[in-house]
Amino acid sequence: MKRLLLLLPILLFSIDEHSTLQVQEEPLEISSTENNESFLLDYEYGRMLYNNPRGIACNKCHGKEGLGGQKIAKYYDKHKNPKILKGLNITTYSFDELKESLKNRYRNKENRRVRHKIMPMYYLTDEEIKAIYTYLQEVRKKHS
Repeated sequence: MKRLLLLLPILLFSIDEHSTLQVQEEPLEISSTENNESFLLDYEYGRMLYNNPRGIACNKCHGKEGLGGQKIAKYYDKHKNPKILKGLNITTYSFDELKESLKNRYRNKENRRVRHKIMPMYYLTDEEIKAIYTYLQEVRKKHS
């Protein structure tokens, strides 16, 4: 993933013999890796977004690492039986499934568009979704 690198000026101050202040600018190029990648790996960026995606954090429902089981709500069915709504394991989602879920455009097995009933809609870029997906794949590897 290419990220914009900025050139930052370094201000060098010097005082000459007449005690005047002179400023010289020298550009400092910031580079991160040989192929101009970001300082953050996709995995790290994904973990940050998973925990703070500009909305309700994924970990609130899907658990610390996307493995599910997190209690979302307790409710009662029409027969007054207590039920617990828990978050799903999303580490097994494909990139397309994750993307469609985050954009609330998930499709069922018959390829019909199905709106999640409780999943909030996130306004993430494809790059951000890819970073979250990369993070979830690393978690999946760790737990297999």
